[in-house]
Amino acid sequence: MDFSAAIIGGGAVGLAIAAELSDKVESLALFERHAETGRETSSRNSEVVHAGIYYQPGSLKAELCVSGRRIIERLATEGLVNYRKCGKLIIARNADEITQLEILKDIGEKNGVENLTLLGREETLRMEPRIAAVAALYSPETAIFSAHSLMDFFCKKAEDDGALAVCGAEVTGLEKISGGWRVYYHDAEGENSCTAQAVINAAGLGSQAIMRLAGMVPEQCGLQLHLCKGEYFSVQGAKRKLVNMLVYPPPEKNLKSLGIHTVVDLGGGLKLGPSAFYVDEIDYAVDGSHRKEFYDDVKNYLPFIVENDLSPDMSGIRPKLSGSGEAARDFYICHESARGLDGFFNLAGIDSPGLTASSAIGKYVAALVVDFLQ
Repeated sequence: MDFSAAIIGGGAVGLAIAAELSDKVESLALFERHAETGRETSSRNSEVVHAGIYYQPGSLKAELCVSGRRIIERLATEGLVNYRKCGKLIIARNADEITQLEILKDIGEKNGVENLTLLGREETLRMEPRIAAVAALYSPETAIFSAHSLMDFFCKKAEDDGALAVCGAEVTGLEKISGGWRVYYHDAEGENSCTAQAVINAAGLGSQAIMRLAGMVPEQCGLQLHLCKGEYFSVQGAKRKLVNMLVYPPPEKNLKSLGIHTVVDLGGGLKLGPSAFYVDEIDYAVDGSHRKEFYDDVKNYLPFIVENDLSPDMSGIRPKLSGSGEAARDFYICHESARGLDGFFNLAGIDSPGLTASSAIGKYVAALVVDFLQ
């Protein structure tokens, strides 16, 4: 075999798996279809280190979010990741929404989130005097960070351990062979192939296509992906300094979205977003006509904002397993041996909090692969 394992996808999750697996196997390759790693979902998001409040207790999302957040905190203390613990307020705009905050606090505490506090109106406004809220759930463990600094750490760790990263290489075929898989890919030199004992599908937005190459039919397996787009609008001028923390409304029903919230960044900027709507194609253009919708969503808790303060900024697309109107689903991480695909490790629906959880996902998948290879 050319490699012990081959990872398909060079986003945060694929890179995290590479970093964790690279010193545990004899040889490792990572294939990324773009010219650089981290070009899709991993670099088009809020760059929030989530505490772990929203996710069903006992789920992979809950477990891996909390574990991943603690790993990022440790890396930050070691100077390996650019990071700032800014805290988050999930606000109630009326008395009915206070009940939602109480439910979220209970969920977060069951997931092991530390130091969650329910605040009344006066305490909330002492923290963020320019917002409108009657109460808030305060999460001091929530942070912002540079996703690229985390991915750079993963890359360096994997490369130092001898892993081979091949960018500009799109996987075009997977063939089950004796003792493993043949991986066909197209790069600058044309058509090529290699062999691997294990193949890891961490292709994110492209994971459904990789399943098909392995012989799976995602629709029949309950693994059809739905593309959920989120747009951001930036706040211009001096008003970008009027909020210091992440301020979230209560999440939408079925957790389709955590709601349009303030997005502070390490450079001192302020954005609002993301929105959430399903699309059929990958297109990162921001529709300027959506500005009024953004304004209407935030004006009742950010009263200092006027519509003309908002400018189109960026967008991202999340690969969800839940479609419109469906309940949120957990991460799907599985060795597909029960489908006759020994050595094919399949990740699907790694949406939020996938970036926060990436380090922990890397450990989880690496343990599965090492167990298989032994």
